[in-house]
Amino acid sequence: MRVSIAQMEIVSGDVDNNYKLGMYLIQKAKNQHSDLVLLPEVWTTGFAFKKLGDLSKTTPEILNDIKKISYGIVVCGTYVVKRNNKIYNIFYAIYNGKVIFEYTKSMLFSVTGEDKYFDAGSINQKNTFDFNNTRFGVSICYELRFPEFFRKSAIDGATIHLHPAIWPINRIEHWKTLTRARSIENQFYLLAVNGCKMSGKWRLSGNSTIYDPWGEVLVNLQNAVGISTIDIDTNLIENTRKNLPSLEDSHIFYR
Repeated sequence: MRVSIAQMEIVSGDVDNNYKLGMYLIQKAKNQHSDLVLLPEVWTTGFAFKKLGDLSKTTPEILNDIKKISYGIVVCGTYVVKRNNKIYNIFYAIYNGKVIFEYTKSMLFSVTGEDKYFDAGSINQKNTFDFNNTRFGVSICYELRFPEFFRKSAIDGATIHLHPAIWPINRIEHWKTLTRARSIENQFYLLAVNGCKMSGKWRLSGNSTIYDPWGEVLVNLQNAVGISTIDIDTNLIENTRKNLPSLEDSHIFYR
């Protein structure tokens, strides 16, 4: 399986420019024959909290455009969505013109007031989906600090985990440490995608990374806008879990 991570500058509230850049990166991944591309959290809008209601109105049309470009590639990322007068941060996996999976962010970052502007998804919702004989796990940004989200997907059979985020530069060491730890402890590939440069008042830390099941860095985009595409070696997942069966041993807690 070939996968891509797309790192971009997300200008808060500037849907037009964010959309153009994101679509360009998706097309680039398609040109590289990627099976799946992951974009950052709320990549079309950023966290313009006081404008979320208006910004959410742009999401349906953008999702329709994503559906049109998604033939032959799974396009993954999160969006500001309004439902029943509530605002959610929803991850969509879109393939061949259809939404094949959605997941709503459930852990909201109270430090920035995210919990005052968004409604949370259920803590019990499913966070895995299947594509091309592979099971993918999903979590979003702040959920990186809660290892149970990652273990839940691993126990459910995920071998590749997707983690879009908007993560600031002042906590970059947490980003590097925790993303690598989640990969090591669950023995899966982890695609951790962040924004870069400025987004509203936050300078983002970039460092979108792909880790292998041993926690080795395969790709790191540093602070550059762009994509990186690699082929996943599924044999490495099996070999890692066979030679160091910590994930299998952890099942004792879930029986």
